[in-house]
Amino acid sequence: MSLAIEPLSFLEIARRELSNDFKSTDQLPDPIRNCLNTIFTKKANANLYRPKVINEKVIDQKQNKHPLKLGTKHFVYNVLVIWYLFNSETGKTKSLLQEYAKFGICDGTLNELIELTKKQYLEFFCLGVIRENVQQIIELLKSHDFDLFTKKLPSPFSSNKSSDYDISPMLAIYSEDIPWESYMTQYQLAEDCFENKDYVKAKQTLVNLEAIAVIRLPVIESLNKKINAVELETKEAWDYFQNILN
Repeated sequence: MSLAIEPLSFLEIARRELSNDFKSTDQLPDPIRNCLNTIFTKKANANLYRPKVINEKVIDQKQNKHPLKLGTKHFVYNVLVIWYLFNSETGKTKSLLQEYAKFGICDGTLNELIELTKKQYLEFFCLGVIRENVQQIIELLKSHDFDLFTKKLPSPFSSNKSSDYDISPMLAIYSEDIPWESYMTQYQLAEDCFENKDYVKAKQTLVNLEAIAVIRLPVIESLNKKINAVELETKEAWDYFQNILN
C-alpha cells in the first residue's frame, strides 16, 4: 500500500523549483534552507497550516522526516514566493500562512505585504519583478477560488522562459551580496544616455553593467531592445531617404 505523501522532501522540491537543472546537486543557499526548515519543521506559530501539508502519521521516513501530504508540493513553491515578497522575513510569512489556513484567504497580513513590496523598488526594478504579477498574487491570496496548498501562485519575476512559474532568480539573490544601488546608478546612466540619443554610450554602459552584475538583470535586456529598435528605425528611415535621392 503506497503512502499518501509526496515522494520528495520539501527541500528537494524547493531545489527543483529554484533550479533549471533538475540533475544539479547544488545545495540551497542557507537563507532559503533555514527559512524552509523553520516553516515546515518548527511547530511554533504553525499549528494551523502544518496539519494541512505535513503528514505526521507517517513513520520510519529516515530521508524525509517531515513528509508532505500528496498533492501539496506546490505549497513549497508558494512559500518561497511569499517569503521573498515579505523581504525574507520568516515570521511574517508564517503569520500569513496561519491566517490563510484559518480563513481560506488572507486579509490583515496582506496589508503589511503590500507595504513591503512598495519599499523594495530597487531590487524589484533591477530584477524585473512585474508589479502586475505581484498584484495578481495579492488578489489570489484574497480569493476563495484559489487554494494555496495545491495550486501555484504566479512568479513575481519576469522571464524569457515560457513558464509562468520561474523563480530561479531567487538562487542568485540569496547566494550573493548584491549592490542594488550601484546597479541602479549604472542603469540610470545608460537610460540618461538613451534619452539624450547617445546610443553608443548607452549600450557600452549596459555592457559594463552586465559584466559586473552577479545576476541576470532583465532591465539590461529591456533597454537594449529599446536601443536596437530605435537604431533599426533610424537606419530604415535613412535607407528610405537615400533611395529617394537616388
